[in-house]
Amino acid sequence: LMCIRLRRRLKNMNKTFYNQRFDGVQALRGLAAVSVLLHHISCIENGAFGVDIFFCISGFIMMYVSQLNTDHFLWKRIIRIVPMYYFITLIAIIGYNINKDIFDRTVIDGKYILQSLFFVPFTGSGKIMPIVKVGWTLNYEMMFYVIIWLSMKISHKYRSLIASVVLVAIVLICKSFGFTNTVLSEFIYGMAAYHILSGINYEKIRDKAYVRWILLFVALMTYVFLWCVKYMDYPGSLKRFIIKGIPAFIIFMCVFIATYGMKVPKPFVFLGDISYSLYLVHYYVARVFNKYFDFIPGAMHIVCVLGISLILAAISYNVFEKKLNSYLRKKLL
Repeated sequence: LMCIRLRRRLKNMNKTFYNQRFDGVQALRGLAAVSVLLHHISCIENGAFGVDIFFCISGFIMMYVSQLNTDHFLWKRIIRIVPMYYFITLIAIIGYNINKDIFDRTVIDGKYILQSLFFVPFTGSGKIMPIVKVGWTLNYEMMFYVIIWLSMKISHKYRSLIASVVLVAIVLICKSFGFTNTVLSEFIYGMAAYHILSGINYEKIRDKAYVRWILLFVALMTYVFLWCVKYMDYPGSLKRFIIKGIPAFIIFMCVFIATYGMKVPKPFVFLGDISYSLYLVHYYVARVFNKYFDFIPGAMHIVCVLGISLILAAISYNVFEKKLNSYLRKKLL
């Protein structure tokens, strides 16, 4: 009887929670990418918390997609991340040999190329990051994918608990060697969000517009808070996990619940669709403008970097990323 009830419950979940596209989350992904872009503009240099939002989203999505289907889990993640990353890495290597000034903090040789391509962290110019500077977050992403995949092999039901223990252990071990960046553990926020959000009865708030607006307002105010507070101003090794991680968790939760079952305007969804391309291509656009066009007034500088980055990201997504991902899925999966 219990098995029958469980099957019925799972069937109902398939029709609701597990059978739709979360436009609000996709739009939030786009906002996170734009935030990181703004961080790399010289006249702003704030918005790095977009990474924390990304990690929270990623923790949720990995739990979500692995709940009912674990087939080719790791291959799907590789196909999603690697082709575009390799393409931008190739562009960076070519650009480095053409104009080293734009890549003045880049170290490129055979060893570093291999380490970058295989997501092995290494120290280049005093910082642990690959050839494509923003790719340091992909090192964390790929590590998380492997951890959650191994956790599923051990116990699918308790995969989030196992992964969380491993993530905390890695952070503590790294801390003992002097590395105190706790951003890796922020995937735990996303996994926790999954367990909370998958148990909510959304029918009760579906027609209550005021609840949605309140949640969106809370998300907006929290986003503003992240712009106002720089976690580097606070001491302690847990500062990023707390000062940026908790607000990122709140933003994600509020946006998810507020937009659940809603259609978000297509431009915002499209911004989320191109967010990965935008994340990878924007850095070099910002570098060029910061170095050679710093005479352009602040507002115009921002508009130029944002506009050019969005155009390149849209082209990259439609011409390269989307088509190649589709092709590889058909061939490999």
